[in-house]
Amino acid sequence: MKANIKWLLVVAVLGAAVLLYLVDPSATPLAPKCPVKMLTGWDCPGCGFQRAAHALLHGNVLEAWAYNRFLIFSFPFLLLILLTEYVWSGERQERWRRVLESKTALLTFVISSCVWWVVRNL
Repeated sequence: MKANIKWLLVVAVLGAAVLLYLVDPSATPLAPKCPVKMLTGWDCPGCGFQRAAHALLHGNVLEAWAYNRFLIFSFPFLLLILLTEYVWSGERQERWRRVLESKTALLTFVISSCVWWVVRNL
């Protein structure tokens, strides 16, 4: 059962990536809007993620950087999590899981996200 859920998640992520590749979020009113931005007027750490991901999928790194700088820094972390969960196995998987799930890694990610939230709204 657990393997089926993993494959369902992989298919959902790939489907979302294909959709983001094909549809420009800044050109369609159907793209989800940020609830934090709508309620407070502040940009959350994820604001601009859809547009940045769309730009990255098209190879436009500088455009993605302009939309959400934090995405560029968090993407390698998220990619390593996906590789650890769905691609690697054995000792490599366990070694990376220990690193990625460590208090240091998680605290660094949370603190950097909070700092980005404050800095982008100054």
